[in-house]
Amino acid sequence: MIAAVNVGAFFRRDLRIAMAYPMNFVMQWVGVAVAVFGAYFISKLVPNSALFGAGGRHGTYFEYAVVNLAFFSMMQVAMQSVDRAIRNDQMVGTIEATLAATPNVATFVLASMLWPLTLTVIQGAGYLVLASLLFGGSPFAHVNVGSTLLCFLLIVSSTVPLGILSAAATLRFKQVSPSDFFVGGGMSLLSGVLFPVALLPGPLQIVSWLLPITHGLRAVREALAGAAFPIIAGDVVWLSVASVVLFPLSLLLFSRALRAERMAGTLAQY
Repeated sequence: MIAAVNVGAFFRRDLRIAMAYPMNFVMQWVGVAVAVFGAYFISKLVPNSALFGAGGRHGTYFEYAVVNLAFFSMMQVAMQSVDRAIRNDQMVGTIEATLAATPNVATFVLASMLWPLTLTVIQGAGYLVLASLLFGGSPFAHVNVGSTLLCFLLIVSSTVPLGILSAAATLRFKQVSPSDFFVGGGMSLLSGVLFPVALLPGPLQIVSWLLPITHGLRAVREALAGAAFPIIAGDVVWLSVASVVLFPLSLLLFSRALRAERMAGTLAQY
């Protein structure tokens, strides 16, 4: 019960901060519309291909890109929200009070990402709704809701640990972690966000296969096209294993980094 109250307090705080800057809030939604329309007009230049479709069917670049952008934004938040919460609290001098308000590391992680993840889920739905309106409702008419929800949960659970590891690095080294580069640059390039992984050179395809985001995006595209569980089983297993292995490991390393900073008396430094 105490943990639930703490998490709720963090959510209300973050919501109030977001609403205190209405222009920034509105511009985030403008960014969603710009991304959808940009993908729509680019798709006019790119012919349909089996590389863009699911289940062996041909698809449009628009459908391919919009789904990827919607769920990639969720992965970005899952990876970066804890890291950014740590950095912001360091800079305003509230990190000790913030950590003291949560009973354990897992609660802090949940509290830090609850509002950002809620917002990005709503924005992700905005991507898909706007895309459906442009396409007359056809691209996502056969969604497998159960498979899509499962993919979403696994996407979050397999990428949050990477954000926790990034936050641990921020605690220890007092610098902005390289997560922005890896998420915005490396992962978007290698995981097939903007173009199919099959177009990458062989060695880079191997690297792509190792990334949770690659499996998450592939599985969710299939689920949105109506795929049943057996079709996405391989990706689901991969994401599940990654979640089970990385989550406790990331929490352990974060706890050790936090304990080391407290013992050294440098937790509030940045």
